[in-house]
Amino acid sequence: MYSTIGKPIALLQTLTKRVLKNKDGVAAIEFAFVAPVMIALYLGLAEVSLLISADRNVSHAASVTGDLATQEENLSTTDVEDIFNATLAVLGTNFTNSQRVSIDMISFEVDGAGNKQEIGYAKLGSGFSTKFNSDGVSATLLNQTSGLVVTRIKYDYHSPSQTFVQTPSLSETFMLKPRKSKSIPFGASITCTVTSSANGPRANC
Repeated sequence: MYSTIGKPIALLQTLTKRVLKNKDGVAAIEFAFVAPVMIALYLGLAEVSLLISADRNVSHAASVTGDLATQEENLSTTDVEDIFNATLAVLGTNFTNSQRVSIDMISFEVDGAGNKQEIGYAKLGSGFSTKFNSDGVSATLLNQTSGLVVTRIKYDYHSPSQTFVQTPSLSETFMLKPRKSKSIPFGASITCTVTSSANGPRANC
């Protein structure tokens, strides 16, 4: 009687020990737990990298806008349009994303009485609700012997998945002094829009 009952029990114990000692499939189970985390981390890092690249482009574009503007003694509407087209090219955005880009450029000078005056203003997009305030600008930058050009760019960035980075607003302000003249006058209010062309987004002023 004992031997008849004992054999199945012994067999069951043996099988249980084998199952407990068997490591087959452990790696697959571990991968199932780790994989979602690793994939999410990879996608998150990719989106952060794209955001950093876009932010650098915004900073570079603001610098280029001011640099091109201050190389002239005065600017026409066509000149402003060309500068804004160069800005869009540096940003590298397509037509859809370019519609979320706002650019403005303002020129100041100081008259004989020491009053700061706006002598030129141009904008693309509607992202800036107010103009740049020159009250806090140092006299070393803006004085009676040298005007100042201020360029600003704002880009409402949309990440590919809008999951990790979502939709931050990237902005940059750049100030440069005129190179060839005391100040750089241009139109009091030049308004530009983004249009689509075979060569990509273009500014139309």
